[in-house]
Amino acid sequence: MRLEITKDSLIDAIQHVLKAVSTNNPIAILTGIHIEATTKGLIVTASNSSMKIQYTIAQDDRCMKVQRAGGIVVPARYFHEVIRKLDAGAITIEQLEPFILTIVSGHSRIRLSGMDPAEFPVTTTSSTSLLKLSVNNATLKTSIKQVAAAASTSETRPVLTGIHLVCQNEWLSLAATDGIRLASFSIPMDRQADLDADIIIPSRNLMEVARLLDEETARTEIEIGHHYICFRVGQVQLQSVLLEGVYPLIKNFIPTSYLTEIVVDTSLFLRAVERATVFASESVIRIAAAANQLDLLSRTAEIGEVHEAIPLQQISGDPFEIAVNGKFLIDLLRFMDSGYLRLRFTGQRSPIMIHPADDWSSALFLITPVRTTGQGVTTNERA
Repeated sequence: MRLEITKDSLIDAIQHVLKAVSTNNPIAILTGIHIEATTKGLIVTASNSSMKIQYTIAQDDRCMKVQRAGGIVVPARYFHEVIRKLDAGAITIEQLEPFILTIVSGHSRIRLSGMDPAEFPVTTTSSTSLLKLSVNNATLKTSIKQVAAAASTSETRPVLTGIHLVCQNEWLSLAATDGIRLASFSIPMDRQADLDADIIIPSRNLMEVARLLDEETARTEIEIGHHYICFRVGQVQLQSVLLEGVYPLIKNFIPTSYLTEIVVDTSLFLRAVERATVFASESVIRIAAAANQLDLLSRTAEIGEVHEAIPLQQISGDPFEIAVNGKFLIDLLRFMDSGYLRLRFTGQRSPIMIHPADDWSSALFLITPVRTTGQGVTTNERA
């Protein structure tokens, strides 16, 4: 293997795939980065037990030129540090001895011991996919960020650490819940899917997908296989394993009626919740709606209290007061892409329903109330 490449091109590829490197993995090969030079360009790949990220740099006389094909796996940490600290300009990478990579840049010459590329996990090819679809980057990024906040971080129920993806006819739907919060988002597709899909994806892997989606007008190609899902975004390909198990039926959590509905400015509401949560004992805040005003209250003994009041755009139904976990509510509101929201009160022990005011069909958020006692002890009632 021998190639010439600019430092900027190489460091960009390395930084993309580093997110999939297992620094403490007992399998040594997974602590490395796989480098493969082909007649078409350079392919840089990293993998762990859950996710694989691949970055492709096309053959280009200006930025990168492959002179001899070949491959090697190099220690990710050292390779990244060495390349990062080289001077700007051209870098020559060459393999003259088995599993030894030589890096030359200016007056610097580095020999880096590597590993056998044959031991690196093979990338799943598109020939094994069951379903292929394409989604706008901006829409996909919004849906992932809004839904991922509700996924569980506890391994007690592994399926709840994932995001439930359902592809049916012309809709792609994502949903997540930790038993206290629930978020769902539906994306219309340009065409009907050839096959239905019902899978669970680790939420942390989908968040890495969201971080790749910078070009909002571009599209992400998605492939779903028996045990994997693959996202292709420009030069990057991210492949994730699927979680095994049956996801809870989301519609069973959604109340079928409500007692009161209010419409409030999303930004005002979020900032008020953030301020109220600062002084909230165990993050619990009280929300009270009456007339044309929404009050938020919190307190912690010997620290202080907060009272926030924001105007309501609309209210229908009876006044209500309820306690919720402010931090959980912030997580749901932070990525809501709507100027106003509709909040529906469904009862003291039933989840609060939150919709974007301008779009009823695409997004839904639920948060269950906190039951407070006279002694100030709080408990969550799971959905």
